[in-house]
Amino acid sequence: MAKDYGAQIGRTLGWDLASYGWKPRDDAPAHVLEGHAEGKARFGTKTKRPTRFERKWLQLRQNALRREKVVDEAITPGFIEFIDYPTCPVTLVELTHSTGEDTDWSVDRVNNDGAYADGNLIVMSVRANKAKGNKSLRDIKELLADWEPLPGLSFRESFRLLSPMEKPCSAQTAQEPRNTLFTRLCRGTARTNYQNLQHILVMCTTVDSSSRNAMFRTLSVAHADAHASASLLKLAYEKLVKRIKTVDYIYDACSDDEFQTLLERWVETIPWTRKKAFDAKLESMTGGRGVPKEMLRTWALETKGRYAGW
Repeated sequence: MAKDYGAQIGRTLGWDLASYGWKPRDDAPAHVLEGHAEGKARFGTKTKRPTRFERKWLQLRQNALRREKVVDEAITPGFIEFIDYPTCPVTLVELTHSTGEDTDWSVDRVNNDGAYADGNLIVMSVRANKAKGNKSLRDIKELLADWEPLPGLSFRESFRLLSPMEKPCSAQTAQEPRNTLFTRLCRGTARTNYQNLQHILVMCTTVDSSSRNAMFRTLSVAHADAHASASLLKLAYEKLVKRIKTVDYIYDACSDDEFQTLLERWVETIPWTRKKAFDAKLESMTGGRGVPKEMLRTWALETKGRYAGW
């Protein structure tokens, strides 16, 4: 549901800027300037020194307001710290901070038609963010179908960008997509359960046999015949293990055709009576989520992430 813009939103931003000793942008709305003046009178020179997460939070809110985009109340410095990660999920480079280079970290709205909201944000490099720009998931898939990578990214990097976009950009579709997981799962970003399943199998390759067998037993309850279920799943897993030996980045192995064929067959045979419980199990095992209705409402998709009646 689209959120109405109120003067208090601007005043609160201005007040927060003043509390950290920051000045509003030159083009800031009057409400921001009013809040800043009130905050400056209150704090004077006794301002706080922001952490990099607080700096990003202030920058994000200013940029969002300039573009009339909603920043949901759930987006706090703590949330930004939660979704932070040392490396970019697209370029795989180690992220830098405030260097002015294209390796610097940035916070991106995965679905460009959504607000800055829980489930729709990801930390990636400036280079990956610029390459994505305002492109939709469909735009990127069409480019790749024509064997064209995104400008500024390699083919493999372009494919990696698809994975974090998959669920947020298809949140309103009735049937969840079932596509290859090209990169790691990103904290705080909505993902499909097929992505969760692939991630679990990748993680199985990094643990001891006891832990791995326990995971297989947990997953095999998706079918009535747990033994047959485990057998097919292990066949898929063996293909994954074989491919992992030939790649530099572990998630590249998920693109193996034989692995995907066997895994899709395993998923397709899950009885619909067990699917809901199985999906919940996958989410609990990975800490991942889809996009529940209450979350989707905060994305303001009907106004393309903008405040209503702006």
